Amino acid sequence: MWWLLGRHFWLALAVSYALLGTGNGASSALGCYSRIFSFGDSLTDTGNYVRLTAKKNPSPYGAPPYGTTFFGHPTGRASDGRLVIDFIAQEFGLANVTAIQEGTAPSDFQHGANFAIISATANNGSFFAGKGMDITPFSLDTQMFWFRAHMQQLAAQNSNVLSDALVALGEIGGNDYNFAFSRGIPREKVRAFVPAVVEKLAATVEELIGMGARAFMVPGNLPFGCAPLYLRRFRSNSAGDYDPATGCLSWFNGFAEHHNRVLSKRLDQLRLLHPDVTIVYADWYGAMMSIFQDPGRLGITNTLLSCCGNQSVACGKPGCAVCNDPSTYGSWDGTHPTEAVYKVIADGVLHGPHASPLPLAKTCPPS
Repeated sequence: MWWLLGRHFWLALAVSYALLGTGNGASSALGCYSRIFSFGDSLTDTGNYVRLTAKKNPSPYGAPPYGTTFFGHPTGRASDGRLVIDFIAQEFGLANVTAIQEGTAPSDFQHGANFAIISATANNGSFFAGKGMDITPFSLDTQMFWFRAHMQQLAAQNSNVLSDALVALGEIGGNDYNFAFSRGIPREKVRAFVPAVVEKLAATVEELIGMGARAFMVPGNLPFGCAPLYLRRFRSNSAGDYDPATGCLSWFNGFAEHHNRVLSKRLDQLRLLHPDVTIVYADWYGAMMSIFQDPGRLGITNTLLSCCGNQSVACGKPGCAVCNDPSTYGSWDGTHPTEAVYKVIADGVLHGPHASPLPLAKTCPPS
């Protein structure tokens, strides 16, 4: 059955992390969380999607030049290298967070498990059917199904792991909007999805708290009005549709900001209900906008361009064009950031100022 766990070959990756550490300018590993349990979509998936689709419809995310910057080969990550979750795992001294489809036994998940999957939505297919959209996506429900099964597997080993683990819930929810926008749903109708998306995330936090989780990182949406795919698909002849300071599409960034405000307010409510639980809002939007607002400062000068692929040949397809230096680009493939951008986001969440009520690195539970 499609949810059965596959094999894993992560020894080389674990060695790479141990040798390379946190990299450019990051602090040494903190070692305060025992594991990370991660949920999300293509911004967080480290291999689940390509393994689930390998036989029927091999994904371009599993083909070169994906993975070329850090790993030297495709890993199923929708980028040229590491993702935010990889940098966070390194910060906390964890060699990797194994994709759930890569392991077969509890010993394969000593540092946690990643349930994120490319194209995943927060809501399930019935939600979209109610909106007149005929899609049956991998959703947060799918990931929670895998998670419950994984917890039962760990419980059989008498392993109580949630109390000192970090739960990274997202980013997820962006595809609920992306699918609607791509199908031509009017913008204001898509805006009405926001409460349902946020409530789905809040309900998941509540369920995980009930299962014993005590520390969360919950990211908001990225500024998708700056993504090359959106800039191309929703190109406008009106200068007023663009932010003059960044060149990004103002309405779509405003939409992301609206989602993030609603989510942040809902997390405030959860903190009041659960004062013994740490819930960090990860401001991925603010971290990424710091690049667009001052691109020269970090050397990411091609902010609104994609490094890999073009309108005729997508990244990962034979013959796709690839830039010489991905670290100078804001987007890897038109939709997903480069490793360089993910590192900026991770640093901002771990050490501030793009996290609230405090940077993630300061949330270590008492020993």
